[in-house]
Amino acid sequence: MIIFAVICFYFVVIFLKIYWGIRGDNLGLFADGLDSVKNLATLLTAAIFSKVSLKGVDDTHHFGHTKYDSFGAVIIAISQLFFSGIAITFVLLKFGQVPAESSVRDSLISFLFMIFVVLGMYVSLRTYKSESIRAEFWHEFSDLVQTGFVLLSTYVSVKYFSLVNSVLALLIALFLLFNGVRTIWRVEKFIMDWAPPPYVISAIEKVVSNYKNVYLRENKSLMSSEKKVRVELTIQVEGDMLLSEAHNFSHIIEDNVRKKLKEIGFEVENIVIHFEPSGAHR
Repeated sequence: MIIFAVICFYFVVIFLKIYWGIRGDNLGLFADGLDSVKNLATLLTAAIFSKVSLKGVDDTHHFGHTKYDSFGAVIIAISQLFFSGIAITFVLLKFGQVPAESSVRDSLISFLFMIFVVLGMYVSLRTYKSESIRAEFWHEFSDLVQTGFVLLSTYVSVKYFSLVNSVLALLIALFLLFNGVRTIWRVEKFIMDWAPPPYVISAIEKVVSNYKNVYLRENKSLMSSEKKVRVELTIQVEGDMLLSEAHNFSHIIEDNVRKKLKEIGFEVENIVIHFEPSGAHR
């Protein structure tokens, strides 16, 4: 699998970051390496939960296992918050340490290696379309930005101002803190079963409104994961409609709802339609 090839390559990059950071007295690169240890742990988390989320319906999971994907993203976000705190503490304790000149070259190589890691994560995201892997992709992208800042700060610290490496390393740690908060905000709505965006609700209602003598009394649609919707509709119809007619009508509405949402980039994970005779709730 692509994701495991990325993990193996990333492990080598982490080792080199830490080794070069210690050898070259590079505070930024060493802290970057420690942060990448956290990244690797969360990458493994993303791979595990992504695989579990692909399991289908069973006796104890009537809607499949997609929630495991969102749960994995929450774990990743919490780990980001925890390790960014460690990174901030480490930088403050070693603040002012000046890297060796050879560390500029080492930082450049680390940056180039991180580009390959991010590209591998992007390919994995396109292949598996997983919320956990999406969270990890942005995590690794932030790590690429972090390594770029390390390269820049190392060069500036060696050539011009010695404190720049420490200052930028602290700013990067704060950015990782922000990224963790952002990830939690992103996945919280899937864990808590938020309603889909208003334009999705309107699209569903528009499908039902196309039929005469039909009234949509209740729409309890919700987001189960990114771009996936569970639809539950309560529809009032004429009281003399036969059960067989209502059954066929429900299939027509279901097919049209699926087509309509697919047009706007959403997938119907599950749809339930309840029928009631007109005037039942007057």
